[in-house]
Amino acid sequence: MSSCLSRIWPLFILASLLVSCDTPQKRAMRALSKAGIEPSASALLAAVVRQDAESLGWLLDVGVFTELRDADGRTPLRIAIENRDIPSVCELLEAKADVNATTSDGVSMLGVAVERGETAVVDQLLAAGSRTDGLMPDGEKILPWAIRNGRLHYVRAMMKSGADPHQKDRAGNPLLHIAMDCGRKDLTHSLIELGADPGGTNAAGESTIQVALRQGWLDEVPRLAAAGADPNQIGTDGRTLLDHAMAAGDRERVVLFLKIGADPNHRHPASEDGSALERAFLAKDLSFFRIFLDQGCKPPGGSWDAWLWKAYENRNPEAARLLLSHGAKAVLADSAGRSLAEVAALHGRGGFLKLLLDYGSPVGNALFDASARGDLDILSLLVVSGCPLNTTRGPSYETPLSVALRHRHDAVAALLVKHGADIKLSLPGGQPPLHLAIALGCPATVKALLDAGVDPNMPFNLPVSAAFIKLIKPGAMRSVLKYDKNFTPLMLAADAGVVASSTYLIRAGAKRNVWTRSYSMWPLNFASRRGDVPMMRLILGRDPKREDRHIEVRLSEQRARLFDAQGNELFSTKVSTGRKGFSTPTGEFVITNKNREWTSTIYHASMPYFQRLSCSDFGLHQGVVPGYPASHGCIRVPAGNAAKLFAMTEEGDRVRILP
Repeated sequence: MSSCLSRIWPLFILASLLVSCDTPQKRAMRALSKAGIEPSASALLAAVVRQDAESLGWLLDVGVFTELRDADGRTPLRIAIENRDIPSVCELLEAKADVNATTSDGVSMLGVAVERGETAVVDQLLAAGSRTDGLMPDGEKILPWAIRNGRLHYVRAMMKSGADPHQKDRAGNPLLHIAMDCGRKDLTHSLIELGADPGGTNAAGESTIQVALRQGWLDEVPRLAAAGADPNQIGTDGRTLLDHAMAAGDRERVVLFLKIGADPNHRHPASEDGSALERAFLAKDLSFFRIFLDQGCKPPGGSWDAWLWKAYENRNPEAARLLLSHGAKAVLADSAGRSLAEVAALHGRGGFLKLLLDYGSPVGNALFDASARGDLDILSLLVVSGCPLNTTRGPSYETPLSVALRHRHDAVAALLVKHGADIKLSLPGGQPPLHLAIALGCPATVKALLDAGVDPNMPFNLPVSAAFIKLIKPGAMRSVLKYDKNFTPLMLAADAGVVASSTYLIRAGAKRNVWTRSYSMWPLNFASRRGDVPMMRLILGRDPKREDRHIEVRLSEQRARLFDAQGNELFSTKVSTGRKGFSTPTGEFVITNKNREWTSTIYHASMPYFQRLSCSDFGLHQGVVPGYPASHGCIRVPAGNAAKLFAMTEEGDRVRILP
């Protein structure tokens, strides 16, 4: 018996030792070996995918790596959560799988669990240290998503886990604003208690008070203001709560905002608008201003004179009338030293200017300003008010008439002349008003001066000053004014190119058949130098706008055609134009004189039926027409046709020469 025991005892001891060395890891290894599963991270990933909890447990027991990712970048824990495989989730969390691992799209484990409504998983993830600022599968942050989707249990759970109450959604909206937009007063209160900032704004720039008002939560406004919401915060449109309430005509809200600390004198540094108090006072309906007064509001600085300027700036004449009737004086000047009446005239504000004149405000330089601006309405008002028209202003000694002309305000200058401006006054530049009006292109003033009796042939004051010559367009007239004599207003008008001015001068008796002493230039020459077809026609006694016929010469065809006013062809002939080196110029010209017999002063050749173009050295005439360009620049017309064309045209007819 003892020998039997002696043989069995060592075997028992050995078996006991073997059992004591059989750890979970070893058992798991044997199970994996028996199942033919390799103890690897890829095997663990596969077990999770097929939701094989038993194999997953063996693999976790042997300590396989838990963070291997699939082709989509998901970890086993992420896959288990997506599959709602709670047992696998629990095992992976117990194995310390990374709860904050994300895929390339940034989506977090917690976000997936929240979306799927897995409360137990969410609680376990939070307990395991999952971050609460991750993303949902749709890319939104978890807390904003949970608030919008009514998952308030998750919101409270995350807040208890230390979630940041200052988080914002992907659009930039704070949690507090999201809760308010969702109509959750209770959550709004909780967020404020947890430290959310009531002074923040949402992505649209709205303050919490603005959101509360949009939600109709008037009772929440005092609470928000007490918690730190700014009652003077500027909205995205640059206006305050008071501004909006006033714009809506909501007197109840105006009172409410004043009680919670809204400042009626508040000015946003980036805004050019006045304060709410200023606008209330300057509005046509002064009821809001009375509310401000009832609440004890005071005007800044206490100067009602300054508020008269505000009334002007805000285009509120009724408020200005109220101020003036209560003793306000328009005595304060602007930064440029101008009185309110002068500024009103400068801006063309006739009604406001009339109001100031009714209360005896000084006019100052208003007449000069109106003349410079060209404001007929203001000028008429000042003239009717008896402002002197011929006063001068230093240091240039300008008059309102010279100011109007210098700025080319033709109608204004004409009005001044009609109401008694001195038509003989020598203006800056040393010339009479007529000459200045012509030079500056003011035909209405030219007519008014002529109607007032000014001589259309009035000579220039000599010598002509450099200041006046500078007004003239570069060209022949400048040289004539400098070095010649016997020039006339019509010559100046012809050079200026204003047909109306020349028309009025000719009607008033301006001489067309005079010429300058040295250069022998006629009024027609000045128009031709400018290539001014209407002006040349006018001086030649033709209607500058309506023509009976015109000639068209096409160089490429070597042909000339005569058309009537309706464009019907009356006559056609072949021609020969300038050869190489003597090309015929293209453009529009006027027949300025006609000679049945003419001999060229350049080539001493006979040129019958010569029709000179724009006072130049070429024209149409009878000559040899070989069928190609052969002239020295003139337009040769065959014998017979030259006589016919000569008989069918008149001085002043237009000639178009085309390539």
